[in-house]
Amino acid sequence: MWTPKKLLNYWNRLQHSLWFVPVICTLGGVFVAVSMLWIDSSLKRSWEDSFWLETTTNGAQTVLSTIAGGMITVAGVVLSMEMVTLSITSSQFGSRVLRSRLGDRTTQWTIGAFMGTAVYSLVVLKMVRKLGEDNFFIPHLSVMAAILFALGSLMILLYFIHHVAMIAQAPEIVASLATDLRHSMERIFPDMIGDPPPKENSHEREVTDQEWKALKDGITIESTREGYIQGIEGDDLIALATRHDLIIELPKRPGDFLSYGETLAKVAARGQIDEAQVIHAINDAFYIGNNRTPWQDVNCSVHELSQMGVRALSPGINDPYTAVNCIDRLSSALAQLAQRKMPAPNRFDHDGHLRLIADCQNFSSVMHAAFDQMRSYAISSAAVSQRMMEGYQRIANAVTHEDHAEDVQRQARLTMEGALEQKHHPADVRIIQEQYERLIKQLEPLLDKKKDEDFKADQKPADQESEKEGEASGEVIG
Repeated sequence: MWTPKKLLNYWNRLQHSLWFVPVICTLGGVFVAVSMLWIDSSLKRSWEDSFWLETTTNGAQTVLSTIAGGMITVAGVVLSMEMVTLSITSSQFGSRVLRSRLGDRTTQWTIGAFMGTAVYSLVVLKMVRKLGEDNFFIPHLSVMAAILFALGSLMILLYFIHHVAMIAQAPEIVASLATDLRHSMERIFPDMIGDPPPKENSHEREVTDQEWKALKDGITIESTREGYIQGIEGDDLIALATRHDLIIELPKRPGDFLSYGETLAKVAARGQIDEAQVIHAINDAFYIGNNRTPWQDVNCSVHELSQMGVRALSPGINDPYTAVNCIDRLSSALAQLAQRKMPAPNRFDHDGHLRLIADCQNFSSVMHAAFDQMRSYAISSAAVSQRMMEGYQRIANAVTHEDHAEDVQRQARLTMEGALEQKHHPADVRIIQEQYERLIKQLEPLLDKKKDEDFKADQKPADQESEKEGEASGEVIG
């Protein structure tokens, strides 16, 4: 069943494919050619008095055939340049960054401009003919348009050469990945801290023991496909659960890998249901592909940036400046994420009934994805370790939640401990220690609040147990 969100998902895939824009431009070339020929035939006038438009049959055929052949040749050269750039980028920065390069609009429109102009010229060339001494058709206006399109394509080629030289630089690739990460965060975490709660979250509560038991005894839905989860239709699942009076638990999130027969969901039903229909509907709500995408997976772009930083710090490449760029972009993204609300795992229908329990992405998971691997490589360089501490400080400036403060403190502590184990100069180690102390001093109010909450949480079960023992003792005495 085709839904608006499914169409949006396929539209997003098409937009990020290298061939989509060139195909649109090719079809556009055919449409423009037919339109120009219709204008030429409708005017029914002689262009003999127009110096710029007048041409002959042989002249029009020569110009159009030359433009068509030249455009096809240059389009092949552009594709060759793009393949060389992709090869160098993949070997230098990793294959993960190719996703953003294939979606580069400048490359797509450059190839499309040459393909569209070539097809336009071929269609117009087909209509240039001489039908006897006085009966002939020469599309003067269409030929002039082909010349203008060719000149415009050459201007685009010059810009493309400049663009290729720019995007092959590491800072530009890092900036492109950071832009994808920012857009992904805005799409997945749209609510800012301090915004009024949306109406659909007005029934937010914890899952009861009875609901957990129903899920434990419920139906296990297995995956019928294999690959990475690119997206989940949460609204479709809530509608399905409401229609059949279900509770659905999703142990997987976008970005996780699914194998055949692996648990896709757990379903608790209050009545009789058509299991085959429910299994098909739940599997249909998952988008499975061979690679991860940032559509619903913010960690996809985070891992791409992290991989660039890790490769830059490897002994074979040894490029700490690229790693510093990645750290700056990741810390900036985490600082923005700290100011956004995390999505609630429990989703309810309009009547307040629990319908969906999702494994949501949160600040902690993004923090681990961003710095866990990079931290292991960064401790070998004092300068990169210091930059990581600066990145933690940038995140700490935006943190307002005690759990987030604990995540930042943990990463900073592990970075400092790793740097202390290395044989760095004492002055560099002292700088890292001072950075850590300043960070802890800033996070201290939130960390103390976290300790108080943990202490109260530990005391509460003990108090409840004491009350139960007192009640039992009173019953015996009575």
